[in-house]
Parts: sequence; structure tokens; C-alpha cells
Amino acid sequence: MDWKRLVAVIFMVSGLGLGVAACGEEEKEGAQPEAAAPRLQNFVAILNIMPGGAPNFYVTGEVEVPAGNYDARLVKREAAAEGVLALDLLLEQTGDMGTQALQWRLVRYDEPASAGEEPPYTEAEIYYEGALIERIPNVTVAQ
Repeated sequence: MDWKRLVAVIFMVSGLGLGVAACGEEEKEGAQPEAAAPRLQNFVAILNIMPGGAPNFYVTGEVEVPAGNYDARLVKREAAAEGVLALDLLLEQTGDMGTQALQWRLVRYDEPASAGEEPPYTEAEIYYEGALIERIPNVTVAQ
């Protein structure tokens, strides 16, 4: 293979990595790629009415964060359907230094509950950047 053909092949192959803009569409200047939702595992919703402590309702599970210097929080959303606890998942960078490996972080949302009542919610939903990413269809009652 002569050098001109080699350069042409390299140019063609490298052009494949240009993405959508290489297909005749313009890229938006300064546009950020959409962030993929983080992976979740082991999420549960529990009404804790066990004796010896104040009754509470909580949602807990694990979130995969992009680096060691990230934390995750669950924050109650303002609007939700009746009987549904809607939570926003927030990922927050806690500093400039951190491992560059994906890591699982435990995340938990708590609120007080009343003893002797039905669970305040029948299910929970978790949203990330406005999109529903997890639905917990059942509430466990710990008595």
C-alpha cells in the first residue's frame, strides 16, 4: 500500500469518530452531552414502626457515582401523585481530588411517620435530572 492510500484510509477511519456532525448535521456550539442516569441497586421503601424508636419512613439504596469525590442525596420533590413519594437524586462533587473509578454510595431519604397508621406512601419514585429512573412499587412495613 502506498503512502497516499494509507493517509486516505487513516483519514476515513478517523472521520468515523466525528459523530453526528460528520453526517451533515451541525453540532450546537457549547452543547454538553446529556448525562446518562447513574446506575441504582438495592432500593427499598420502608415504614419503620418498630418499638424503641420514633416511627419513620425511609427510602434507601445504592447509587453508582462517577468518581470518589462525589456524594449522592435524595431530596423530596414538590409535586407528586397522591400516595407516591417522589424524590430527586442529586450527585454532588465534594472536592477536586478523588479516585477516577466508579464507586457505589449508600443514599437515604428519611421523614417522620406516625405509629399505628397506614404507610404515608404506597410507592416511591426516584428522578434524575427530571426523568424517572427508578420506581419502588411496594412499601415494606417493619413492626
